[in-house]
Amino acid sequence: MDKKTWEWERTVGSQKLFMSTARELLPCAFVQEAFTTEAMFWAHPLSDEATRAMLDNSLTLGLYKISHGDAKEPIGMARVVTDFTTIAFLTDVYLQDGYRNLGLGRWIIRCCREIVMEMNDLRRMVLLTGSERIQELYREELGMSLLDGRESHLACMGASAENLANASPRA
Repeated sequence: MDKKTWEWERTVGSQKLFMSTARELLPCAFVQEAFTTEAMFWAHPLSDEATRAMLDNSLTLGLYKISHGDAKEPIGMARVVTDFTTIAFLTDVYLQDGYRNLGLGRWIIRCCREIVMEMNDLRRMVLLTGSERIQELYREELGMSLLDGRESHLACMGASAENLANASPRA
């Protein structure tokens, strides 16, 4: 799959909205600000250099409010860490408080799904969430289920940086 740019437009009430994977549109400062919010409890601000590298090495969707003069003000985002062929890890889905309950979070997820569905050799799309309410959303929008190993013979595993550093590999 080519690394192309996907774009969508939508109007909610009188507000025009634009979503795009164009990396140059999403400011690092917006991502850093999002990482400080309670809504993204799993993240924390990174250096500007690390944030740019993270964004440059991911498929990142930015959601923008269109204001006068076609200016695009970021109000939401999602990242898909992917090889654009077999695996897609959805992470960092975020929407500013003032834009919640308008269906925009679902729209972000649906746009992610549209992109991933173009991956002809996709094996799996995965994500991590601790919220049962959000799990239901991902079941509805993406057809996801818990990876418990019984049906898929897979176990979803993870390690923090601290656990990786403290691991004792055998010689």
